[in-house]
Amino acid sequence: MSERCDHLIDYINGQLTDTERKEFEAHLETCSTCQEELNEIKELTDDLGFDVDPVEPPSAMKDRVLAAAFAEKAPVDSPSTDEQDKTVVTIKEKQELPKRKKNRNWLIPTMAAALFLSLIGNIYTVNQLSGPGDTVVEPGISVDSLVQRLSLQPAAETIPFEATASFVNKDQYQQLIVEADQLSQTEDTQVYQVWLLKDGDPYRAGTFTPAEDGSGMSTFDIDPSMGFDTIAITIEPDETSETPEGEIVLLEEL
Repeated sequence: MSERCDHLIDYINGQLTDTERKEFEAHLETCSTCQEELNEIKELTDDLGFDVDPVEPPSAMKDRVLAAAFAEKAPVDSPSTDEQDKTVVTIKEKQELPKRKKNRNWLIPTMAAALFLSLIGNIYTVNQLSGPGDTVVEPGISVDSLVQRLSLQPAAETIPFEATASFVNKDQYQQLIVEADQLSQTEDTQVYQVWLLKDGDPYRAGTFTPAEDGSGMSTFDIDPSMGFDTIAITIEPDETSETPEGEIVLLEEL
């Protein structure tokens, strides 16, 4: 093994002078040992890609990460006497072990530390994209509150329709949810129209058509300060009716 083999790590890290680099590259063309180790190191470093442009983390963050990476070392248990007898290696055998393997021992933890810094840098980059002083805000949680739930009554004994109306308080408004069942199918452009009435004046509050099984549903945001006194459902010729034109099929006082 040539003394130039010791320059492999400096060559990878770009620490050689131009002259030394050219001499080592000439040596590399004929040294299978250096070629093999260079290929192994490239395979290790090829996996350390970055998804974002590198950003230099704060120095204090670097110190904490590197300290954590190198501070703890795995304890080495002392072998028993029997184990020592079984693992005796002569000085000659030790000298015959490849010396270049020692150079790799420090490379693995160094790459691990580099990967740690890469991850920290990525996290730091994401935080910086929010702008100085910004904090990550989690989506707020809305707590709905049921105010009233009632059953609408058929307007005639021959009407088999069933429906319930629920008034739910949201954060800044109220929502009317109408759920119906056993509805007859509408014809052509017909629709079911929900109305809220105040002193006999109707207000549109949702339009829907039934599913094949006769179920239907409508949701509508309303202003609770209006003080509605009645809810009704009619069958309208189309969805453009501004006042009830069809027959009332379900209704209930609020």
